[in-house]
Amino acid sequence: MARMPAQTRLSMQRNVSVGLLVIVTVAVVAAVVVISANVRYRLELKPPAQYDHPYAGRVDERVMPVTEVRALCTSVGASGRFVACAWVSDGVCHIVLPNDGQAPVATYRQHEIAHCNGWPANHPRDGMTKRIQLRSSS
Repeated sequence: MARMPAQTRLSMQRNVSVGLLVIVTVAVVAAVVVISANVRYRLELKPPAQYDHPYAGRVDERVMPVTEVRALCTSVGASGRFVACAWVSDGVCHIVLPNDGQAPVATYRQHEIAHCNGWPANHPRDGMTKRIQLRSSS
């Protein structure tokens, strides 16, 4: 077997190193984008302080896959883009939460209980209502 010239071996090693560096860089950037989008999504779900407290009455909680959540919530009048819903009936806070959503069940629970505590469906918060309405309509 013929030996490869040293210059060719160095060039190949450099190409492999550059290729690995590009792959690692792309993976790191992708991970940062996914993590920051997830954090931003969770922060947008967090209700304002005045609604972020335990519900004063009984809470009826149902947890299921998001496709079932959408069907159940639609059947009780929810519309638009949603992955969970809540309503109050006879003093009982009913919340329907996905177990396969982008956020943990606890995050959706906090958000939906805030609706039972009076947080309007258009999600007003410290002057950010318009931004949230625009984002949810796109």
